[in-house]
Amino acid sequence: MLLPSVVELLVSTFGPFLIPATLFVLGAIGYLFLYLLTRARRETYADDGA
Repeated sequence: MLLPSVVELLVSTFGPFLIPATLFVLGAIGYLFLYLLTRARRETYADDGA
């Protein structure tokens, strides 16, 4: 399987820095998702009030 070899390559390249960097990227993606969701809901509510 390809995935374990990719993970192995990343860990051997970046070492212990990989875990916090991955968590940061996942958190940034989650924050962006929540921001876009909130923005879309705000626009929907604004359209209903008119």
